[in-house]
Amino acid sequence: MPHSLIQSAAADIKTPAYVADTAKISANMAIAADIKARAGVTMLLATKAFAMPACFAFMRDHLDGTTASGLYEARLGAEHFGKDVHTYCPAYTEDTLRDCLRYSDHIYFNSTAQLKRFAPIVRAEKGDAAHIGLRVNPGLSLVTNSALYDPSSPGSRFGVQPSELTPDVLAMINTLHVHNLCENMAQDSVKLLAHISHTLGDALTQVQRVNIGGGHYITHPDYDREALITALIAFQKQHDVQVIMEPGGTMVYEAGYLVGTVLDIFENSCKQAILDVSASTHMPDVLEVPYRPHIIGSGNEGEKPYTYKLGGNTCMTGDIIGDYSFDTPLEIGQKLIFTDMMQYSLVKNNTFNGVPLPDLALLHADGRYEIVREFGYDDFAKKLF
Repeated sequence: MPHSLIQSAAADIKTPAYVADTAKISANMAIAADIKARAGVTMLLATKAFAMPACFAFMRDHLDGTTASGLYEARLGAEHFGKDVHTYCPAYTEDTLRDCLRYSDHIYFNSTAQLKRFAPIVRAEKGDAAHIGLRVNPGLSLVTNSALYDPSSPGSRFGVQPSELTPDVLAMINTLHVHNLCENMAQDSVKLLAHISHTLGDALTQVQRVNIGGGHYITHPDYDREALITALIAFQKQHDVQVIMEPGGTMVYEAGYLVGTVLDIFENSCKQAILDVSASTHMPDVLEVPYRPHIIGSGNEGEKPYTYKLGGNTCMTGDIIGDYSFDTPLEIGQKLIFTDMMQYSLVKNNTFNGVPLPDLALLHADGRYEIVREFGYDDFAKKLF
């Protein structure tokens, strides 16, 4: 995809910086809105993957609200995005549940024990506005990129078994919640719907809504959106339910950057460069998944004439971004632009070693660069006292 705007702006960007591409976010929202309208589904933003309020203005009109994984995300969605807030948490305390109910009408439980313990509180607090869901493990493993992200793996702590959906349990809920995808293409979304129809058929007659979670990679250029829409329409008609989708990373797929600067270059068995961006602190999924982020103008190791091992400016030995090659030698002070850096990076970053957090910025369609937030020592220190 073209990156001319960020390349033009990069020379003047103070690094490190996360830069959201507002035009690309808007394009992704058009895709989500089209699926929502044509399939007649509820479409939410999963703030666990992306939660930058400065971008909500480009998303709000196209979506029905947000989904949260706990109290703070629920509050963020309610106060800064608006619309519906759906909250799922692996386990609540009574206090955290009551706090979540201040911001969310849709509460999902992870076990029948929590459902039976806390559903009366939800009903008492919310009355007719209460929407109670229960997460079900469908026993269908479709995630292949990393076992870390397969909610249906053996021994998973997520969701009840279908056999637990007894009449007394179903009488307590309005919604079934099934989330077991991660960056999956349309054939897996369709397969999931067919699997739910087959394995949860009786339970589907007792609820009004089915939340099929996130991980549907709807904005990827190879995703067959027509197949998804057809399957969604058929599923809702067959079971007389409203489908809820809660995509996260795909909402900001290829919609932003992490811009860094080369701080030092030296040789130790191979050419190495130290950057002011770090895998350990600024893009933890590089180490956790793991994966290799793309840098504009780079190639794989040995593909171009000059190869470097890129590392972050921390004391962690494994803070290695990867081996990249370039057409010309790197120079100290040179800017490097990592692509597809909106999903998960800024919500998972940290201040290990006191490494500064990147600025949060917007790159507008006209090329204007707008800094939304800068971070300093106080942001590092305040969680230590």
